Formats: sequence, C-alpha cells, structure tokens
Amino acid sequence: MPRVVRLLVILAPGSVDAEVGRLQQAIFASRGLVSAIALPPLVPVRFLPPDGPGRIPDPPGREVPSRWRAAATTLVEADDSLFLGLDTRGAWHGLHSDLRYRPGRPGGGLFSEAEGFFLGCPGQEQSAEPRPGVDEPAVPVLAFSSASLAIFRIKVPEAGPWWTDLSWEIEDRRPLRGRRPG
Repeated sequence: MPRVVRLLVILAPGSVDAEVGRLQQAIFASRGLVSAIALPPLVPVRFLPPDGPGRIPDPPGREVPSRWRAAATTLVEADDSLFLGLDTRGAWHGLHSDLRYRPGRPGGGLFSEAEGFFLGCPGQEQSAEPRPGVDEPAVPVLAFSSASLAIFRIKVPEAGPWWTDLSWEIEDRRPLRGRRPG
C-alpha cells in the first residue's frame, strides 16, 4: 500500500518551468540522480499532513509581500537535498511561516524544504557523485514575478526509495499574488 504525502509548492510560469526541467535532466545526466527527475519543477514550501484539507486557504499568500520577485542564485545543498537556490525577496519565507499551512501534526517529508527548485536527493542516493568526464550543469539565469501556489498529493512506496515508484496529482492550484498594499 502506498504512503500519501502532501506538499505545498510554488510553481513557476512555463518558460521558467522548461529551463528548470532542462536543469533537472542535466543533473540526472551528470550525477545519475534519479530523484532529480522524479517530480516536475517545483519549489517545496511545506510538507502538509496527509489527511489535511486539499484546498489552499483564502487568500493564498497573505504573508507574501506585494510585488515579489524570484531570481535564481546558485546550486544549494540543504540537508540531503539539492536545490537551484532562489532569492524570493521574502515570498518563500512568508509562505513557509504562514500558520495556516502548519496544521496539526507534521506531514513527514520526502526531502528538505528550502527556498529553491528541488533538484534531487544526493544524500539519499548511492550514485549521487558527479560522473567522471561529465561537466556539472550550468545554473540558468532566470527570474519571475508570477507563479502559482499548489498542493501536490504524492503517493510513494511504503518502503524503499520514494522516487522508485511514485505518482502525483495537483489537489488545488491558485495564482500567487501577494498581499495587497495598504
């Protein structure tokens, strides 16, 4: 029986999504990191309880500054996970600290939550070292000021690596606009 994990994420617009998807593929090619391509490009905000509400509270992003903007920084390792770091000018921290997304008991995460696009779990995979003769991928120059907030419902194996057999669906998706001035 699969285990259900729910995750609040930021989803970037299509052009940024495509660039991050290319980076995920390059990480897979350079390191053999299967977890890098297990999920679509997403910025993990918070793992949620598996039995929590499947809807994003209204208004979404009330703790996000208006006129927020995200820009890629560098590859960042956080605990056992690899990310394309982002500077979101406080948007990610506002969402991460929003108490509406921390109901009850923790959801039991698959990887770290960090301000950046998830690029895999080198700390969990055996073959996470760069392959000889293969260059590490270049970090793309990208920025965006529009995005969506979504809740992903992910089914993973009860035992073994989570990336070996998973399925996911989006339970709810809303535009992320930030709080209104005033």
